[in-house]
Amino acid sequence: MSKLKRCADDARYVRGMQLPSRSVSEDGQLQGRAAPAKKAPAPSAEPLQANRGVHDQEYITLVLADGAVKQVPKRQASNSNVFLDWLTFTVNVDAFLRFNGYKAFTDDDIAGAISALMQDMFGEGFGISKKNGFGMHFHRESFVIGDKMGIFCIGHRNNRFLVSISGDGWLNANANAAKKLHAFLNQLNEHGGDVRISRVDIAADYYSDGPTHAEFEEAYHRGDFVRQQRHINSKDAWPNYQVYGCIHTNRGIQAGITDAIGVRTSDLYLRRYDKGRQLGDPNSAWVRVELEIKNKDTIIPLDVLLHPEAFFCQYPWLRNLRDSTAEKMETKKQRAEITVEASKKIIKVQFGKYLRVLRGLAESDEDLINQLQSDEDVWPPRLAKVAPQPFVPMHKQPATNIYKFDNELTTSDDGYTDDSGCYRSYEN
Repeated sequence: MSKLKRCADDARYVRGMQLPSRSVSEDGQLQGRAAPAKKAPAPSAEPLQANRGVHDQEYITLVLADGAVKQVPKRQASNSNVFLDWLTFTVNVDAFLRFNGYKAFTDDDIAGAISALMQDMFGEGFGISKKNGFGMHFHRESFVIGDKMGIFCIGHRNNRFLVSISGDGWLNANANAAKKLHAFLNQLNEHGGDVRISRVDIAADYYSDGPTHAEFEEAYHRGDFVRQQRHINSKDAWPNYQVYGCIHTNRGIQAGITDAIGVRTSDLYLRRYDKGRQLGDPNSAWVRVELEIKNKDTIIPLDVLLHPEAFFCQYPWLRNLRDSTAEKMETKKQRAEITVEASKKIIKVQFGKYLRVLRGLAESDEDLINQLQSDEDVWPPRLAKVAPQPFVPMHKQPATNIYKFDNELTTSDDGYTDDSGCYRSYEN
């Protein structure tokens, strides 16, 4: 082990190094609890009576070994064409090393392996594109997946890594990405991976006749968001309802209104918002209904990857929604059309007068465009989401800083080196 330490860069993280103490929570998972004063009581056959928006008949109550209570959502029937819009999960690093045959040694090695796996599961453009050089979410290192399609974090004090796939990531992923990811996570669990989904967003899009702000507000006052019927006559026990945006002016309405049920720190957070207007179209009828589920007091099953519609109807109001006709390609088309038109409007409003004058002074329109366009061949962020830019994924980048070891078969607590007996790192 001493040879490994001498070879590794002093500034590089070596697996097993203790990190400074931090807060006891990470991604909704409680990492430490005070020891109970007495032995936890046996689970009761009575339904859980907790005033936190949990519907007794829609959750399975689990009492863990340390006495903590977890809720597992039962599958709910749904006719909506819902889809995954965000996913964050964490995995035990040692289990991944066993799954990977101990071919990784450093954080960069593991990131390279994840890069190859992500590209295989989600498609071209989902490898790791760069290393941030800073940590995120209580992890020592963080990496960018694709063109901001998600993040990969490693270096947690509990020896876990995190993968998060954003809405843009799921929008551009292969059709069978969720199925492949489900199989991969189950394989990790077979190696002791203790896979935990810490956040999942499930959404449905409506391009016409979607629920409006007025309908949403009316539904709230009817009690359609009360999940425990024993609270239907006690409004103080109803979930929080908040409205974001100005509903009193045409400018505010054209910018889009967001209705939200619950709070961001709770296990369930429901949003209805004007997606098309958020993207810049003041007259768009595109509405998105989005349910965010966290695992603070809830165990999120891996089956949510295969059947997101089965977990969507966590509020009575969601069962009454009209069927969604959203398809992935239609959503991408809608976003592209709105984003391009919004970009043209920005140019016209901010520089339209200049262009009118300069056009009359220029020899030709082509000459004017050549003089005004950027010298850099880079897409602006608004349009880059529509057409992600190409890059060389981390697992295909040339390795640098290769260290040779005397005996590649010698193992340690960190496991084997790669097949060549080398420690490899990659260019940022």
